[in-house]
Amino acid sequence: MLRWLKADLHVHTVLSPCAELEMGPRAIVQAAMAKGLGLLAITDHNAWANVAPVVALAARMGIAVLPGMEVQTKEEVHVLCFLPGLKELQEVGKEIGRHLPPLENRPEVFGDQIIVDEEENILSLEDKLLLSSVDLTLEQVAQITQAAGGLIIPAHVDRPAFSLLSNLGMDPSGLNVAALEISASHDPKMVCREFPELEHYTLVASSDAHRLSDFKTPFVTFFYIAAPTLAEIALACAGRDGRKVVIVPESR
Repeated sequence: MLRWLKADLHVHTVLSPCAELEMGPRAIVQAAMAKGLGLLAITDHNAWANVAPVVALAARMGIAVLPGMEVQTKEEVHVLCFLPGLKELQEVGKEIGRHLPPLENRPEVFGDQIIVDEEENILSLEDKLLLSSVDLTLEQVAQITQAAGGLIIPAHVDRPAFSLLSNLGMDPSGLNVAALEISASHDPKMVCREFPELEHYTLVASSDAHRLSDFKTPFVTFFYIAAPTLAEIALACAGRDGRKVVIVPESR
């Protein structure tokens, strides 16, 4: 049976140096519950180590979590990469990590990069700077992700930096993207007026939450799907078999 699921597919944890220290697994799941989310995606910058604890915690609360990461490509384009499971995410994440430049993080400049468990205990600190472009093009990142059974969604395409439109200005049809992401703080109708080319693509709106207050957005995405799986998300983005995705004003 198909049902509507409220979703946010772009959330950072304390592993992303630009995220606030409050963005631990417990706090994220509590914020997702308060917003009434049924589907969440953890997408740290070029990293995946904090996805598993959020998956475990959210499952106990009835919230599904898509394993993902936000990759910064050679062109400085941010793209959300989603995988079917934690195993595939780890494999893709390790491959992406091999293409990060050997730069050491400077916490006093960029922020801490913290790996935690379900109880938000600190397990370790990531020393390699995650806020860097990998030595892979957008097309290569797409190929690596899709070869592992995943899908890609170029992130915040309506922004003037680190986006597909601002940096490449290209038609993404050749990349086999599932959808394009816009900011959940912007009216999708206004965004499409500014960027008419977006009307030809499926759009999702996400919070890109780096702090708990970021979960409060004026617009939200709903998926009409049979189950909160990557395969169902792909069907919804393609508008197949009765599945669909819509962006609506937030009612909470």
